[in-house]
Amino acid sequence: MGARRPDMAGEDARPPAWLTGLPAEARAFQGRHAGIVSRVTAAIVDVVVVALICGGLYLGLAGLKFVFNPVSFSFPAPPSGLLVPAGLAVAALYLAVSWAATARTFGDELLGLRVLSRKGNRLRWGRAFLRAITYLLFPAGLLWVVLSRSRRSVQDLILGTVVIYDWSPRLPATSPGTSEANRPVWGDPGRDVQRGEDS
Repeated sequence: MGARRPDMAGEDARPPAWLTGLPAEARAFQGRHAGIVSRVTAAIVDVVVVALICGGLYLGLAGLKFVFNPVSFSFPAPPSGLLVPAGLAVAALYLAVSWAATARTFGDELLGLRVLSRKGNRLRWGRAFLRAITYLLFPAGLLWVVLSRSRRSVQDLILGTVVIYDWSPRLPATSPGTSEANRPVWGDPGRDVQRGEDS
């Protein structure tokens, strides 16, 4: 692992301000791989968020239709065969943009999770989109977290990603050479991020 951050130098060093408000139990998990319960809960939250986005888009489309034809307005009735592909497209865009831009979805934010590359970097756009598509096409891959010693899903193993507990408000760097020392975490996450299949 790379050189330690200055605020991590001593065993009795104080945690950064953004971590002091957390219970001691939560601090112990900072930087560690997330388990199945946290990840499934975050996924459920994200399903609700995607449903709200789809509902908002539908209402926006209905509003436009009303503006252009208020006299004979009726709510749009999209073809039933279009609903599922449209919903999957919205979900894929939501997941990919969230992971690439902020390294977390709204559900991840609520659960204190962050999605990173195996080396601790923020995902590039291509990998974020691939991860989103594989999760939508094969959601059962998440269950491998229960069996994996490193708590990684099938998608994580294929694409070289990890999901860690991270309550830091700062984003990880995007450069390929970013070391573990530059990640905004507390404790020694390298022993966890790099364990198991990562070693």
